[in-house]
Order: sequence, then C-alpha cells, then structure tokens
Amino acid sequence: MPMIQHCTYIKVDRKKIYEVLTSADGWNAWFTDDTKLDIRPDGTGEIELRWSKFGIDERDMEDGGVILEAIPNHRFVFQWSPVKGKTVVSFKLIDYKNGTLVQLDEIGYVDTEHDIEACVDCAIGWGEALTLLKIYLEYGIVIKNDLC
Repeated sequence: MPMIQHCTYIKVDRKKIYEVLTSADGWNAWFTDDTKLDIRPDGTGEIELRWSKFGIDERDMEDGGVILEAIPNHRFVFQWSPVKGKTVVSFKLIDYKNGTLVQLDEIGYVDTEHDIEACVDCAIGWGEALTLLKIYLEYGIVIKNDLC
C-alpha cells in the first residue's frame, strides 16, 4: 500500500507546534485560509481545511474529516479525502536537540493508478507544508501564498 512519510526538525518546543496544529488560527497562519477545527475533550472532533484560490488554476479547495486523536503536545491525527476513500494523516511530535522532530505519516491509499498519483501529489504537498510550518514557527515568516 502506498503511504507518505516525512520528518522535519523545527527549533521550537512541542507545545508550540501542537498549539499551531490543533487550532484554526494556527493552520490559517501558515497553510490554509479558512480552516475550522473543533477538538472535544476526549481528543476527537472535526477539521475542515479550506484554501481560497489555491494552485495554478486558482480554485477554492476544501477537505477535512474526523479528528481521530489529539494528545496534547504529542500527536494529532485526522482523516481527510484526497482520494475517493479516506486517508489518515498523523503528526507525531518528538523532542530532539533544542526543538522537535515533526513526523508526518499518511496512510489509507490503495494500489490503483488514481490513488498512487494522489499519494505522490500529497507527498509533495506535505513536504512543502512542513517547510512552511518550519519557516513560520522558527522565523515568523508566512510564505504560503508565494508557493501557490
């Protein structure tokens, strides 16, 4: 089964990264335009990721789904639908040196041409997203609109 794995080192503590990953304002600061996010006390909830005039064709884009797990300062896991089925995106935060390793995994793609193409596109996108997150958290610079 195709899957995505990325890991990046961010010179910021886990708590700050977790706060950004688990709030609508956090996502909208570095990656999306109008995300809505609701985490219940049990660590589940809903996430709606929204972009305005995204990509070369400048189309509005929306995706999201169920938040499966939100463990403060450790993990954030949600479903979304970059393909016909749902995939699961997991952010794991690991103390490392003077900051945090952010490990991103995405599973749920099936072995079809359409899913493999989507997996490759999302692998590229998540790599860019982690770079945007790093630049935002380490330097306070927002460049999300420069890449679209």
